Amino acid sequence: MTLQEQELAAVFAHLTEEAARDPLDTQTLLATLVEGGRRLFDALGATVQYSPGGNSAIQTDGTDDALRALAAEAAGWQEGPGYDVRTTGCALIDVDVTIQPTRARWPRWTARVRDLGHGRVTALPLPAKDGPAGALVLFGPHSGSLDEKALSLARSFADAAASTLSLQREVTESRVLAGQLEHALSSRVVVEQAKGILAALHGLSLDEAFNRLRRHARSHQRKVQDVAREIVEGRDFPIDP
Repeated sequence: MTLQEQELAAVFAHLTEEAARDPLDTQTLLATLVEGGRRLFDALGATVQYSPGGNSAIQTDGTDDALRALAAEAAGWQEGPGYDVRTTGCALIDVDVTIQPTRARWPRWTARVRDLGHGRVTALPLPAKDGPAGALVLFGPHSGSLDEKALSLARSFADAAASTLSLQREVTESRVLAGQLEHALSSRVVVEQAKGILAALHGLSLDEAFNRLRRHARSHQRKVQDVAREIVEGRDFPIDP
């Protein structure tokens, strides 16, 4: 294993460690991603845009304050290689930011990058099951670019990072769903208990008890589970006939 491959393994292990933290923190994972990309590929800096599903808020980060600001502004401008790669899923390799076509394509982004002293960028997609989820942008000097082996390694790094981010997202969504199911089950249990209490107190069938409970809640513009909880807690609660 080469030194660069060893570095890749170490960075990926760090990404995995961050993804397993509780509570989950995507922003910290993105910070680990950009710093790992900068270090692994001897870049002058790196930025990331991340928006899983394409319909959530865009999270950004960079390896220094200037690049962090640029990443956030570029997402708002909807220009720059990070935006293009995040929305198309197609990599942009060794782009010269000093030439006229690039300046015309991304005028605000290019002007800012040149002021920061960067001359070339490579932007790699962060894929997900439901389409491109983000982009990692590596900044280089005015000359020099990733060789074929380094580029292949960079693609592998971006794919591995994307998988880690997707896994973290799935864990987060599973926890949210579990919480929703737990709340729904708890509410159902309370309603069933209230039905039993009403049936016993008023000589009703369970269906009749539920209809009274629901009718009362609607007439008073309240949630059924809130009314049911008050009944279960033994409050003096008159139910409409």
